[in-house]
Amino acid sequence: MKTNIQEHVIAIGEGLLAEGTSVYTRQQLFHKIKSNGRAWGINPNGFGLRKTEDALVEQGILERVVLRSEGYRDVERLAVAGLNPTTLHYAISLRSDSYLCHLSAVYLHGLTDQLPRTFYVNKEQSPKPPSNGNLSQSAIDRAFSRPQRKSKYEFRVGNDKVILLSGKNTGRLGVETDTQTNLDVTNIERTLIDIAVRPRYAGGVFQVSKAYQTAVNEIDTGEILRLLSLMNYKYPYHQSIGFYLWRAGLSESELEPFLSLGMSFDFYLDYSIAHPIHNKLWRVYHPQGV
Repeated sequence: MKTNIQEHVIAIGEGLLAEGTSVYTRQQLFHKIKSNGRAWGINPNGFGLRKTEDALVEQGILERVVLRSEGYRDVERLAVAGLNPTTLHYAISLRSDSYLCHLSAVYLHGLTDQLPRTFYVNKEQSPKPPSNGNLSQSAIDRAFSRPQRKSKYEFRVGNDKVILLSGKNTGRLGVETDTQTNLDVTNIERTLIDIAVRPRYAGGVFQVSKAYQTAVNEIDTGEILRLLSLMNYKYPYHQSIGFYLWRAGLSESELEPFLSLGMSFDFYLDYSIAHPIHNKLWRVYHPQGV
């Protein structure tokens, strides 16, 4: 067992580096030290957890990072300096069982050549009963004539912005672990659905269209249809998705399953579109130039 604070924190630092998690809450850090201490050759309670934390910070092994919010309480995290955490790591640390989505997922899947400064993470809502109301054209027109609702849970990490979403409960449908970052993220098919549903969270419809064009030869359209069916949206998002896939050059045979879901309503690629143009095949209104 390490008998002085210097040896104590060095052993913890080596253990944290080997563990591989780069960002912790204070509670997570203390739990990690308690559960792994003896394997690391230390007495977890030998110098007190807060004193140990202070020593880890003083030695440069840990860094205290504050995620600042104008509307909500600031959040402090403890970062393992040697693991070089990014904004993505801080984003996913905001809530347990959350995952990266929308523009964050577009970026991780290589569907954009831009370096985002805004990152999105989703913590799903608790399950809710499905809506029993019948869909009507007037209800669609009314809903999409208004601006898209936006999350107010915004945090700053340096020059970056993190937005915490509270999406519908899907049981983490289509979520996988990214092999490079070891972070949970929506797979490419789920990502394309999400950005069609909320294009503003991906930079807008023009960026969504570019993502579809980049992804079109990598995706499984059957998986998109499976996920879309399980997500059980009220609105006919298969028309938006089909339109993007059509613009991206998908073959007629691969587009047919989307068309066969029906075109009962006129729909919209985005909320509050100025001077919309109507596409007759997919019955969607879209901005000029998309």
